[in-house]
Amino acid sequence: MLQELRFRICTTHPDTPMMLHEGKLAQEFGVSRTPIRQVLQRLSFEHLLETRSGVGTVVSTLDPAQRDLHFSMLSDMLRLCTRCCAPAFAMPSRIQLATIAELTANPGETPVESYFTIRALFLDLVSGLVQDPIAAEAHAALHWRVIRWRMQAAHADVHAAFSALRPTVAAVASAQTPAALFTALALEAA
Repeated sequence: MLQELRFRICTTHPDTPMMLHEGKLAQEFGVSRTPIRQVLQRLSFEHLLETRSGVGTVVSTLDPAQRDLHFSMLSDMLRLCTRCCAPAFAMPSRIQLATIAELTANPGETPVESYFTIRALFLDLVSGLVQDPIAAEAHAALHWRVIRWRMQAAHADVHAAFSALRPTVAAVASAQTPAALFTALALEAA
């Protein structure tokens, strides 16, 4: 449910207004309003949603004037995370890296969804390697904002998005340490 809503938010054109109603979402996902409310709070923390008094819960706008700042902040956060990351990759991290490489090489029938999945896997991988929980949360919030920007580019030209992604995936896959992985992703975000 959380990932499905992230996908919807990240793939909706930034100029398209999108409201989220707890009751409708609860009915759609077959759950009570409590888990929906928790998901919406998480998405608000990630600055993907905002609650407007008298209006309701809406998708946050993407201000083109802030785009470069968002990428720069993510790059800086990834560099900061090199100071508090795991010293080595555990087997689950290596499996995630292999999955990312495979999805990048073979995007499947729905390349936009595959592109989103790859970006989400990168985020999960990095957040899992950051040993400081506050830094991991800050990284995730910044990363989701950048994923929204990247999904807009993927919608415009998904093949170009994959072409731009492949060198990063190669650099990340060859990283010998988590710190080297963060450095490769920071260079892409810069």
